[in-house]
Amino acid sequence: MWGFALPLILALLLAGATCPAWGFDQPESLNRFQEDVKRTRLGSVLKVDQGKVDQLLHIDQKYKPLKEQARREAVAAFKQLQQVMRHPSPPEDQVRGILATMMRKKQESLDLQQRQLEEEMAILTPVQQARYLMFLMGLRREMVKEARSLGPPRSGGLGTKPVGGAGTWQSGPPPGAPAEAMRPAAPTLAPPR
Repeated sequence: MWGFALPLILALLLAGATCPAWGFDQPESLNRFQEDVKRTRLGSVLKVDQGKVDQLLHIDQKYKPLKEQARREAVAAFKQLQQVMRHPSPPEDQVRGILATMMRKKQESLDLQQRQLEEEMAILTPVQQARYLMFLMGLRREMVKEARSLGPPRSGGLGTKPVGGAGTWQSGPPPGAPAEAMRPAAPTLAPPR
């Protein structure tokens, strides 16, 4: 069952996890927020004792440095990509290599999240698993609200509003994007018959 359900559940959890975009500059405060919420609410939500909560928190602590390392490496690759893309004609081989690194780091992060979730699920009953997944989805929403209350990242980037206001750019493509990015894409599928 987990072969099909786990990727779907992970996708749902990750779809709501926009806080990493906000949290590049404030990961520690969001980590504390998440840990505090888990420590104080998890037992009553899952209807488990503090020992089980501690087990879940221990699993989380075990994966935290690995996920943080993958995040730091992805951020470094993204910064490198930004540097390269500042050139009028960025070298395609270098861009391709950086993009490949970013994709590997994204996959590494997803793999770590999946392994962590599998370990957490292994110590819970099916009903507790369902409650835990619902709890995590709600926690992601709370973290987004918390991240927004901290303000946009200091370095700009994801999570900040464009200069022209909500959803519009002052003029031309977004910073770092080629001009052709603003042209509508040609349809790739034939219309249904």
